[in-house]
Amino acid sequence: MDVIARALLARRGRFTLDVAAFHADHAGTAVLGPNGAGKTTLLLALQGLIPAAGNIERPLRCAAVFARPAMLRGTTLWNVSIAIPKKLDASPVERDRRARVALEDVGLADAADADARTLSTGQRQRLALARALVLEPQGLFLDEPFANLDADARPALRALVASYAQRTGCAVVIATTSFADAAALCSKAVVLRAGEVSASGTIAELQNGVNTYVAAMLIDATIRL
Repeated sequence: MDVIARALLARRGRFTLDVAAFHADHAGTAVLGPNGAGKTTLLLALQGLIPAAGNIERPLRCAAVFARPAMLRGTTLWNVSIAIPKKLDASPVERDRRARVALEDVGLADAADADARTLSTGQRQRLALARALVLEPQGLFLDEPFANLDADARPALRALVASYAQRTGCAVVIATTSFADAAALCSKAVVLRAGEVSASGTIAELQNGVNTYVAAMLIDATIRL
């Protein structure tokens, strides 16, 4: 099932988000924009985590990776195994196996027995991604999921998310300030500015267009290279 919104209106304090239409499927839709543009507000509204007017459709089983993921009291392994859907009716041994595979996929196998609350910021983001994917979501919401990761670790994790989406048909929405993340995971994007959509289209269209924010992102990416 896709993530679809029409006439979406949400308010957080004095900030107003007004998006006429939004659509994301397994090919992914990126939400771009400067700080304060409304990227996180849009993700929260689409998930039903904040009040919003309009028509919103999303899969029954969704998962999210936030920019500052919360860690539960317990080991890294337990933080993942607790997210395995009960519908699988897996034995404790099978749950342990699935959790360890998920940790290996994100490069955290060596930290399985560590207290999750002692992990570094980057490790917490890896754990949050493993926890989200092991839930087997039909909709995946990512808020700057790779921002605190080492540059050499990002390609593999982008590929992990892209592979999961293609294999399962999971709808992917990612809020990011990285054009590399957007291009790797999404076929389309919307650009927010002051709570409204200032541009939208395919990644290629935005890359070749005249939107000033996207142009600045591309220049920054070139400088970083």
